[in-house]
Amino acid sequence: MRAFALRSSALPRLVVAAGAILVAAACESAPKPPEAGPAAASAPAAQQAPVAPPKPKGMPELLVDSMGPYLGGQRVNLAQKDGAERLAKVIRALPIDGKPVTLLAEKKAKVSAVAAVVTELGAAGAPKVTIKTDGRDDLPKEITVVPEGSVSKPPACAVSTMVLKDLATAIWPFGGGMGKRQRKGLAGPDLSNTGEQLSRDIAACKASVAFFSADDEVPWEMAHNLAGTVLASDKKKKLDTLVLLRVAPVAGRPVQLGGG
Repeated sequence: MRAFALRSSALPRLVVAAGAILVAAACESAPKPPEAGPAAASAPAAQQAPVAPPKPKGMPELLVDSMGPYLGGQRVNLAQKDGAERLAKVIRALPIDGKPVTLLAEKKAKVSAVAAVVTELGAAGAPKVTIKTDGRDDLPKEITVVPEGSVSKPPACAVSTMVLKDLATAIWPFGGGMGKRQRKGLAGPDLSNTGEQLSRDIAACKASVAFFSADDEVPWEMAHNLAGTVLASDKKKKLDTLVLLRVAPVAGRPVQLGGG
């Protein structure tokens, strides 16, 4: 009986030991999870990489107002250090695809801001830009301009004109030379007398291109009206290219294309 008792008391210990051996064997035989490789480690970084927004399918509204360009809902402050770079970036994202573009320009917009947008639209592939402004009723509300970068080596006699800071107008040949100055009228530039001189100068030159601008202290409306006067003064419809200069020139001096 005593031997049986000893064997009986040893039995639980044998069962526990056998169970421990089975558990250890199961742990050793269980497959280990695969180690994360370089591709797995880089996956979160790849997921966090910024994705460039797609170009809009249709051309959004392009506007220049008294605060500057407002293109497709994005305001560009040209007075900031990176203003010109940001303008180029915003315009490059537009779906231009080599097609003409329409630009709305408010009366009090800066001439330099309108010219900057037109120049960048040309650099992005727009062959022409139609500028809409609520100007004088006796002049076109829309003018179609060609970006400066699309023009090279125009005839020296090509008409160049601008509105000066004191609201007088100046007309002179593209290659430089004696200009004609018309003093301001009662409510702005004297476009009647300016138009008469433009008619004579356009008729006297074989050029099919004309250039216009205005001092940056002058609101865009007056530059727009001057451009409309150029078109209205072309009696024989010789002009097929109207260029808004990127930088306001100096009246009487040769016009420098490319912002020079």
